[in-house]
Amino acid sequence: MTPQISTEPERLPVRRGDPGPTILDESGQILPWMVMLMMLFLGFTSLVVDLGRGMLVRRQLQASTDSAALAAARTLPNSNFSTVAMQYSSAVGSLNQNGAFTVDSISIQGKCLTTVSSWGNPCTSTSPNAVSVIESATIPTFFARVVGIKTLKVSAMSTASRGANPQPYNVAIILDTTPSMNTNDSNCGASQLQCASNAVQQLLQGLAPSLDSVSLFTFPNVTSTSVSNDYDCQSSNPTTGPYTFPSTTSKSLSTMNYKNGFSTVQMTYQILGFSGDYRSSDKSTTLSTTSNLSKAVGGKSNCTGIQTSNENTYYAGAIYAAQSALLAQQAANKGTQNVIILLSDGNATGKEQNPGGAWSAGSNDFATGIQSTTIADNSGNYPSWVGQCGQGIDAAHYASNYPNNPTTVYTIAYGSLTTSQADVYNRFGQLTQSGNCASDVNAGKHQNVSPCQAMQQMSSGWSTGDKSHFYSDYYVTGGDSGCQAGDQNNTTTSLNNIFKSILVNLTAARLIPNETP
Repeated sequence: MTPQISTEPERLPVRRGDPGPTILDESGQILPWMVMLMMLFLGFTSLVVDLGRGMLVRRQLQASTDSAALAAARTLPNSNFSTVAMQYSSAVGSLNQNGAFTVDSISIQGKCLTTVSSWGNPCTSTSPNAVSVIESATIPTFFARVVGIKTLKVSAMSTASRGANPQPYNVAIILDTTPSMNTNDSNCGASQLQCASNAVQQLLQGLAPSLDSVSLFTFPNVTSTSVSNDYDCQSSNPTTGPYTFPSTTSKSLSTMNYKNGFSTVQMTYQILGFSGDYRSSDKSTTLSTTSNLSKAVGGKSNCTGIQTSNENTYYAGAIYAAQSALLAQQAANKGTQNVIILLSDGNATGKEQNPGGAWSAGSNDFATGIQSTTIADNSGNYPSWVGQCGQGIDAAHYASNYPNNPTTVYTIAYGSLTTSQADVYNRFGQLTQSGNCASDVNAGKHQNVSPCQAMQQMSSGWSTGDKSHFYSDYYVTGGDSGCQAGDQNNTTTSLNNIFKSILVNLTAARLIPNETP
């Protein structure tokens, strides 16, 4: 008989009273796993959030140490590099203080690096050739506290030195000395002109007199025979005259004349020619009291420096004059770079000449120019009493775009207004309220430009999106908070810090690897 294989499942005998197979309930065992996974996910969250915040703070610290090291290296071989580095650090009260964290410690060290010495920068025990800055901060955590991590320690380090070939500069400083500069600046505690002079001192403290030559220009122009009143420590004001008009294409500077009755008067925008005598040496930490430039900007105590005038504002001529002088200085000193620093409220308000060419002080700002042949007109093209702010823009663009040797133009808006407004006259034809770039209202090549816009557009690169050469101090009385600088210059608003920032921009210092031998 062939065996049979059954496909039926085996049936177990069931006993009376047997409940059958038991099924266990295991659903509750997932809870411990969920708790463990939640703790794991929370740990990952703490790492993402708190470590991300730590990375952000470290980037901020790195930016601070970069700025501090560069600023300090720019002062070398002077011995005050530590003080300067602290000013640009993230320490409380410094320029780069950040409210998101508090710096625990700062280390500033001068170094003698053989690599830097090989670049031509020697080093002695008292004069290092490089500076390193280390900043550390402790930040509290949020999620990481759950896993016992209450704080994170972050730090950053930067090292900087002067480059092998520091760039020599020819610097033309153009200061507004019109009556508006008599206005008190409550933030500075003095007149606007005095505050501006003090800020120029900051620049002279950081430039290298062995390399950098500086010339001072003002507007309005003054007679060549009285210009010394701006630096001879006397109380007499220089004699101003109507605005004269330098050539737009001249490569050298000369005085300009106008006829006053039967006599010819020589005028100049340049108060002092290019010089490096503002400090006795690169290592000197004080301005020279025998330098006329230092005396002009208040570098000698009890010495009356540059003074305000009674003329209205017109700055295109001063820009062309400065550019002409810079070109001559550059031709005589090969390898130098030209820089203009212009400080003004930007509100050009010059008045046209009386019929017949007569001139009376205080009411007429335009007269004949070189050899009494150039006369202001109403064409809107330089020289003209129409479109005056626009003419300043054109003059600065000419300098910034000079072929082969462009001039870097920095502008500082000092209480500049953001509106364009025409002059207001009463029914007798008398001026009752001066406008804002009034001659540009529906006229000229840059119609309806405001004083703030004029200052912005005069700075190098503004038209192409480079905002690094424009600064604004809008806290002065009558200033307009709408006139603010952009990008990295936005928070640099006091004149002293603005000139320090320009100084850093001019520096030949550079960051180098921290491990450089």
